[in-house]
Amino acid sequence: MKGYERYDEVLDAQQVLLSLIDLATQRGAHPDKLLKGTKLFHNDLSKKNLAKNSLTCSANTLLTVIENCSKLVQGNEISFLLGRRYFPSHLGLLGQALMNCRHLGDMLRLCQCFQLACFPLMNLQLKHFNNNSYLIFQSAVGKLSKNQQTFITEFMLSALLGAIKYRCGELPKLDIHLDYPEVQHIEQYHVHLNMKANINIQFDQKICMVTIASKQLYLPFNDSANSLKAVALQQISQLNPKPYPISFIQQLNSYLSQRLSNKGDLSQECCAQHFGYSSATLKRKLANHQLNYQGLIDAIRSQQAIFQLVICQHSNEKIADALYFNDVSNFRKAFKRWTGVTPNSMREQHCFN
Repeated sequence: MKGYERYDEVLDAQQVLLSLIDLATQRGAHPDKLLKGTKLFHNDLSKKNLAKNSLTCSANTLLTVIENCSKLVQGNEISFLLGRRYFPSHLGLLGQALMNCRHLGDMLRLCQCFQLACFPLMNLQLKHFNNNSYLIFQSAVGKLSKNQQTFITEFMLSALLGAIKYRCGELPKLDIHLDYPEVQHIEQYHVHLNMKANINIQFDQKICMVTIASKQLYLPFNDSANSLKAVALQQISQLNPKPYPISFIQQLNSYLSQRLSNKGDLSQECCAQHFGYSSATLKRKLANHQLNYQGLIDAIRSQQAIFQLVICQHSNEKIADALYFNDVSNFRKAFKRWTGVTPNSMREQHCFN
């Protein structure tokens, strides 16, 4: 299955793009200025929306509007408000299926199957260690600007926590680790993410991750209806008979992670051959996502190293071997290049558990 790329029109514009434009317009931004750089005008979107049942846009269009919004709109609440609106009303049949999942674990599994709809522009990984579960998020469409990264993460957290609270009645204890410095609009995090309740947020953690006790994932929802979930998924399948797409970057990450774990050939030539491209074509496709091949491998290794070091508390030697380094010294140098600190310094400074 071919993965979608940054310029492919696969996102449901009604779910995020139009709602974002409406929220920004209500706060004084001109819709056409929000669309600057997309080659679209607001009237065009309205006409297209009336002409067909579904309106799609590319990730690049949505990212451009997010960037424009951050510059045109005073205040920093739109990302949170957009997330609060998202579940379940903006997800249609998928929202109905999610509402009737057996427990949070079932909901997260379904979100992974429908990542493009549930977490636009983000890739969700679920890992388990000891008694905790870890939801790790990465960009699914390549490099993001600081404004884009912050906005999308805030939107994703608002939607995710809103869904958990909606189904559980209250938020369980959550630890949230964000891979960017503390923001100036921290009050919005307190208001929209309930930081004073059971939510602990740490910034500048080099990884974007939500930690939850594993037992919380499998507490049953007494009001779920499996038959309604099955009907909703069947209707989705009839409306979208093709396999639900994941991004080209997600496919690359999955392939390279598997090769890394199996200590296989990580060369660009081998990777290009696997996907049926020449090395030059793969290089061009990565450049379209503002990435390069070595940077992609470094990002995968960095995330795995941080998780193994701080969560699993593995030794430098074990991590170096797992990540395909010839010796521990090379791993230490690479880790400091990725994170700005040595592995031992991170062990001393951060405690994720």
